[in-house]
Amino acid sequence: MDKDFIYLIRNAINLSNDKLMNCHNVSEDSGQFFWLYPFTTENINGYIDMFDLKDKSLLTVGSSGDQTINAILKDCKDITVLDVNPFTKYYFNLKKAALLTLTYEEFCRFFCYIDYPKVFKYNFSAFNLDSYNKLKEVLKNIDEESFLFWDTLFDVCKVNNVRRKLFSSDEDRVSVVKEMNTYLKNESNFNETKIKIENINPKFIKGDIFKTKLEKTYDNIWLSNIGNYYSLEEIKNLIEKLDNNLNMNGKMLVCYLYKTTKNTKYNKDWDPIYNIEKVYEIMGNYITYFESFIGVYGLKFKEEKMKDSTLIYQKKKAGEVCKK
Repeated sequence: MDKDFIYLIRNAINLSNDKLMNCHNVSEDSGQFFWLYPFTTENINGYIDMFDLKDKSLLTVGSSGDQTINAILKDCKDITVLDVNPFTKYYFNLKKAALLTLTYEEFCRFFCYIDYPKVFKYNFSAFNLDSYNKLKEVLKNIDEESFLFWDTLFDVCKVNNVRRKLFSSDEDRVSVVKEMNTYLKNESNFNETKIKIENINPKFIKGDIFKTKLEKTYDNIWLSNIGNYYSLEEIKNLIEKLDNNLNMNGKMLVCYLYKTTKNTKYNKDWDPIYNIEKVYEIMGNYITYFESFIGVYGLKFKEEKMKDSTLIYQKKKAGEVCKK
C-alpha cells in the first residue's frame, strides 16, 4: 500500500473511533475530511429526464454515488466523478458491489440508517457483516483499493460507528430516498441497474472543481447544489470555466434549488443562489432553463405543490436559440 492510501485508511479508522472530529467545512489539508453522503439529498428522479444521457458523457459531483448510479440506469456509459472527498470512489464501489450482489431489500437494509425500516427508528443492521461478507469478493474484483479500504474498517472498527461517523446525518426516510432515486424507485429498476452497472467503471478525480483542470469535454455536467456555498460571481466564474469542457448542445445543471420556484420570494438570510432576480442579472446568459418539479419535501409530505427546481444551461452556437 502506498503512503497516501495508508494515510486515508488511518484517518478513516480514527474518524470511526472518535479520534478525529469530522466537520463538513474542514479540509483534507488539516488531516480531516468531508463527510460522505449516504444518499443524494436531491430529487434526482425529478430532473434526470431533462438530460440526454443515453450513450453520452457526464461529469458529475456527488459523494453519495447516486448521481452516477442513476445516470447508469439511463444508459450513460462515460462518467467522470470529480469530488474533493477521497472516500467517494470507495463508497461508489461499495454500492456497486452491493447492487451486483444483494437483493433490493438487502441493499436498503445495508445502506439506510435513518428512519429505516420505520419512521423515527435507526437501522442498526446498517453495514451489517452478513451483507458485507456477501459482497466483499465482488468488491475486490471491482477495485482492490476499495476492498482494502472497507475490509480494514470492517475488521478493526465497530461497523455501526463506521456508518455513523464517516457519513453525514443528512439522510431522509427510506420512502423518500427511494422516490428521489430512479434506481431505487422499485425492485424492477433496481434489477435493471444491477445488469447495467456491471461493466461501467467511472473515472474518479479527487480535486476542487474550481481549481481542477479537465482534459476532456462532456455532453452533460451536473454541479448538484454546490451553488449554495458560493457567491453568484464565483458560480458564474465556475460556469465560464466549465463551459470550455461542455460539448455543443450539451447541458449543465448549474444548481439544484430546494423549496423554490420562479415565484418564490427571496429572503435576505438565504444563500445568494436563491435570489432568482439577481441570478438572472449576473449570469442570465448561462440560465437556459428554470425547471420545477415535486421537491424533496413534496415527496416527504406527499404534497405536489412543494417544488424544487433546477437551473440549467444549454450550450448553443452564437445566435442559435434554445426551445424553452
